[in-house]
Amino acid sequence: MKTLSKTRERFYCDLYRADIEKWCRECHACGARKGPKTRTKVRLQPYNVGAPFERMALDIIGHFLVTTKGNRYVLVLMDYFTKWPETIPIPDQEASNVAEELVRSLISGYGVPMILHSDQGANLTLPSLLSFASFSEF
Repeated sequence: MKTLSKTRERFYCDLYRADIEKWCRECHACGARKGPKTRTKVRLQPYNVGAPFERMALDIIGHFLVTTKGNRYVLVLMDYFTKWPETIPIPDQEASNVAEELVRSLISGYGVPMILHSDQGANLTLPSLLSFASFSEF
């Protein structure tokens, strides 16, 4: 304990160890700075995927240099069952472009997945899904 060693350098007392340990345990500033001693981890829940393209993960990476076709971002899709990755270049992160590419590349090629899993970025939440639904006329 750092406080104990610094106190030994400056003072001498037979019973100071217990007092210093008690002081450090009850000190609010020390507790706030150190945080909890153990971090509890949430138990992982297994997810059984029944078939290929039943559950798909999607995310957008980028702000890359603009390509000759005007694309700056990459829409990344991955199937949970087969781990099959798909990458689709897109010009921006607009919900309409994401929805259009999902229909053109994912749904027309593999069918409609039961679950689309995203990191809930602003372009992949409810407004995006609404534009997706209106675009694909569900």
